[in-house]
Amino acid sequence: MKANQLLLQNLIDINPRTGVIKLHDKRMALISVEALGILRNDLINTLGKERAKGFLMRYGWACGKRAAESLKENYEWGSTKELMLSGTAMHTFEGIVTVEPDILEINGDHLYFTGYWKNSFEVTNHLVGPEATCWTLIGYASGYLTSAFGKEVVAYEKYCHGKGDQECYFVAQTVAHCDEENLKDLRYYMAESLQSVLEDVYTEIEQLNENIIESEEVQNQLTELFLEDKDINDITHTICNILGRSIVIDHFKEVYSAHFKSTEDLLAYNKWKNSSVVTKQQEGLFFESFSIKSHKIQLGRLTVIGDKKLDQREQLIINRALMVFTIQMYHKRKITESIWKKREDFFDEIIDNKLLDETTLIRQATIFGFNPNEPHRIIAIKVIPRKMKDKVLNFLSNKYPELDLFIKDGYIVMIIAEDKEQDIERMSMNILDEIKKHIPDVIIHIGSGRTVESIHMMRNSYIDATRICDFVQLTYPVSSRQATYKELEGIMMFLKGADHKELIKFYTKTIGSLIEYDNENSGSLLITLKSYLDNNGNLQQTADDLHLSIAGLRYRIERIESLSDIDLKKGSGRFNGQLATRIYFALKVVNSQ
Repeated sequence: MKANQLLLQNLIDINPRTGVIKLHDKRMALISVEALGILRNDLINTLGKERAKGFLMRYGWACGKRAAESLKENYEWGSTKELMLSGTAMHTFEGIVTVEPDILEINGDHLYFTGYWKNSFEVTNHLVGPEATCWTLIGYASGYLTSAFGKEVVAYEKYCHGKGDQECYFVAQTVAHCDEENLKDLRYYMAESLQSVLEDVYTEIEQLNENIIESEEVQNQLTELFLEDKDINDITHTICNILGRSIVIDHFKEVYSAHFKSTEDLLAYNKWKNSSVVTKQQEGLFFESFSIKSHKIQLGRLTVIGDKKLDQREQLIINRALMVFTIQMYHKRKITESIWKKREDFFDEIIDNKLLDETTLIRQATIFGFNPNEPHRIIAIKVIPRKMKDKVLNFLSNKYPELDLFIKDGYIVMIIAEDKEQDIERMSMNILDEIKKHIPDVIIHIGSGRTVESIHMMRNSYIDATRICDFVQLTYPVSSRQATYKELEGIMMFLKGADHKELIKFYTKTIGSLIEYDNENSGSLLITLKSYLDNNGNLQQTADDLHLSIAGLRYRIERIESLSDIDLKKGSGRFNGQLATRIYFALKVVNSQ
């Protein structure tokens, strides 16, 4: 018999009286494609996509196998090819899909069979996604061909309309001749009853429920610690013991709290933290990080370190712990901000020279642990871009918790007590280095004012610091720099004691042509001159500062000498240029106050 001789009316028997439909003496049932679609979706939602896929492929495989057995039992076939092709006819008769064979090759024990699937009911009932969707059809083809050919055959979809291709195109081959990539679906045909699948799902649900209950208990335990006003280190230690993993809470790479299970974990964390390459695994350890955020405010980062990835139970516990950490850190932040605000108001009154009676001054200073009669100085910091100011302030507050920091008039202000004072230039350089290391995408300019003997004179130090900060910004607009009152004391006093008209006349005569040239041509000859003089005429250092080649710098210097009345080869010329540029920038700062 040939495949094209199979006729549906000869295969099927319908008894209208009893409602029984038989195909080859086996009872059949008409089921709507819509109902099959509902069943498919329910299986996916109940079992998950992978288990639903395996279930439907095994179901299709069983249907295909029985169809092949029925056709072999009821008909004599002229060739194996005809038996293969009869399967495509049967699949079409069943209303599941229209099958159009393309290539059918049989070479000994090697079968290669391809064709088109059209009007697939599974494509109709499945949303377009990244994977092939005709799971039942694949199972049917694999089961039928395996039974009919007598060798294990696997079918797969090369193209599928359900994943956006123009058509569904299947390929079936004997397993012995199939590529490894296309054998991955074989795992779905392993015997697994629906009952066993549901039992597995039920076990997973039970385990999930136990994990949820445990995570709630952990959250209650951590909440109790918080309500008992325990330190954040106590909560970190508790989580570490529960999970048996090292725990770190940091912000801008500054550690708030940490508990390490071993020295190896500590060393690995330091190496991971300082690594320029972002990785979740290093030296056999896994590093999994979670943001601690509230109202879009980044409060910190929780990092868990262990020799394997977090499992479901651990993930749930971490999520519960994050809630407690967020509440605790946000609460601490609000308290700190409240104290900051009160301190800022107090220092604002002093800096702005508002009248405070002695009693009020001493009382408020005592509240904030501030000695009003102790020598102090002010450091002022400008941040570019300005939107990064709060980020830099938070970093400095964590780095220098013993200092008073706040924002005033666009500056970050630091108050340094004499008894805590180190070399102020070294401290400013340390601040520059730390910010460059941890917040590399900002430019900062730092000015430090004079030391004042009393809190009543702090305004003088503040004015010095802000003017010097502005001076540094005007002089070095594209790089982070610092300057102290000691460095600029001479020019600051000179500006205060001299006739500004005479000073303007002097610098106009000396460098006025350069200023005019820069204004008209958006040039930077004046900055070049300033840098060259600050570096004592060292070409290489100046070129590095300005990001120029030596040849480019030489050209600028020649241009400066040709436009101005400065001979940079003579000491007197350099002195006049140095004095003129400092007067110019300092006056700009003073006039902008």
